[in-house]
Amino acid sequence: MSRIAKRYAKALFKLTGGDLVKAKRARDALFGLNELFKLDESARVLLSPVMPKDLKKSLLSYGTKEFAADDDVKQLVEAVVEAGRVSFLPEISQVFSEFIDDAEGIVQAQVESAVALSAQEDQDIVATLAQMLHKKIVLKSAVNTALLGGFVVRVGNYLIDLSLKSKLDGLAKSAVQDSFVKGIPS
Repeated sequence: MSRIAKRYAKALFKLTGGDLVKAKRARDALFGLNELFKLDESARVLLSPVMPKDLKKSLLSYGTKEFAADDDVKQLVEAVVEAGRVSFLPEISQVFSEFIDDAEGIVQAQVESAVALSAQEDQDIVATLAQMLHKKIVLKSAVNTALLGGFVVRVGNYLIDLSLKSKLDGLAKSAVQDSFVKGIPS
């Protein structure tokens, strides 16, 4: 997360005055604006350093109307365009969403496993993380066959790696180090 995105998101969160209903409406409008970055034509305009600010403002103004953005979001978008930082809008949206989650005591966690986890396994991971972190956990699961077995959980800046691949890599590294220390050619 960049400091720039964090500053804008924090400013918008302060403007909502801690009103989570208002903040969630702002988040929905920001995520709606992110859709403009997924469309080739509008993304070219928004991300181009040579496109005029007025054109970017018009496009984003259309988006703020379409996604029922309040005045705070409109002012944020205006400030971002004026500062030449339109490319940060998707990241600002993500950071802003994290501020809302934090205010609600929610933590996003991602789990990757070699095979799809059962609902019970997901629930067990959520329960364990909730007990460790004392927060509500929202878990997103994905399959990563490169792990060979086990799973990896990411929560914020933390990584819990219980994958077979990392254990095998660790054993291989240890064996190479042991052979080097003992003078045995590997």
